[in-house]
Amino acid sequence: MTYYPATRMFRKVVLVLVVAVVLSHVGKFLTAMRVFQHVYNHVPGTCGFVEGVEQGSEDIVLISSGQAFISSGLVPQGLVLDPVYFSFVPKVFVFDYRNPSNGAKKSTSCQGVLRKTSYPTVSAYSKTHAKGHSEDRVEIFRFDANSNSLIHVKSVTHSLLYSVNDVVATGQESFYATNDKYSTGMYSKMTETWLLLSWSNVVYYNKGGATIVAGGFKCANGVNLSPDGNVVYVADSIKGVVTVFHRQRDNTLRRSHDISLHTSLDNICVDATSGDLWIGAHPKPIEFAEHLKNASHPCGSQVLRVKNPAGEAARITEVYSDDGRSGLWGSNIGWT
Repeated sequence: MTYYPATRMFRKVVLVLVVAVVLSHVGKFLTAMRVFQHVYNHVPGTCGFVEGVEQGSEDIVLISSGQAFISSGLVPQGLVLDPVYFSFVPKVFVFDYRNPSNGAKKSTSCQGVLRKTSYPTVSAYSKTHAKGHSEDRVEIFRFDANSNSLIHVKSVTHSLLYSVNDVVATGQESFYATNDKYSTGMYSKMTETWLLLSWSNVVYYNKGGATIVAGGFKCANGVNLSPDGNVVYVADSIKGVVTVFHRQRDNTLRRSHDISLHTSLDNICVDATSGDLWIGAHPKPIEFAEHLKNASHPCGSQVLRVKNPAGEAARITEVYSDDGRSGLWGSNIGWT
C-alpha cells in the first residue's frame, strides 16, 4: 500500500497528539499522587501512642464529655494489601481525654469492615462477602455512657450507598455520606483512580430515602458539618481540596467555594467552639499505597488546621508533618 505525503503527515500529527495527551495525563496523575512533594518533619509538642489501639485507627470523634470514639481494624477495600491487614478485627474504642493514661477501652466489635464514626448515633462500615463483592451498610448505634458501650439500633442499606467512605449524622436516622468511588470492584476502582475520573459523590439519607446531593469529586472522603449545621465540608483526596457547601432547608447542598490544601486529604474534624477544621492527610499518597501493600514500608502523616473555613479568607496551618520516620504512618484524622 502506498501512502501519500499528506497521509503520512496526518498520521504523525495524530501520533504526536496522542503522545501529548498521554504525557499530560501522566503528569497530572503524578502531581495528584504528590510524587515530587518533599515532606518537612515538625511536631507541635510531645507525641505519644494511645495504649490499646493496636490495629490502626481510621477515625476519631470527640464528644462534649471529653470522650472520643476511635474506629480501628480497618481492612481497606479495592486495594492490593499486605496479608497482615486480613488479620485485623474491626472494633470501636472509647478514649477519655481527661484520663489519657488509662488508654483506649474497647466499646464494641463489628461484623465486617469498620470505616468511620459520627456522633451521636452513626457508625459506617462495609461488609465483604466470600466472592469479593461488597455490601455497604451504615450501622446506627446508641451510646450508653453508664456501660461505656455502643448498643446497636439499626442497619441501613440503600442502592446509593455503594462505596461509603465517611458519614456525618444530621439526626437519629439521617446523615450525609460520601461515596469515594463510583465503581465497586478492586480493578475498576484502580482504573477510576488512574484515569482521574470525577465520578465520586455525596448522598443524603433520611428514613429510607436517599438522593445524590453533590457530585464531580475524584475521591470524596471526609465529610462534616459546621457547629450550627448550616455548612457541609467535603474533602476530595485526589484534588487536595475541601469543598464548602451551604446546606439548604431540603438538605440539598449549594456549592460555595473550594479550599486548596495541596495534599491528599482524609477525615475532617470540626471544632465545636471555633468552627475550625482539623484534617488528617497523606502528604505522599503514593507512599501510602506502597505501605498498604507492604506494612513495613514507611509513609508520611500530616495534620492541617483551617481557620474561618466558611469565609472567603481561610487561614491554613500545618500543625504536624512527618515523613514516616517517627512511626506515625498514614494519618487519617487530627484533633485537639
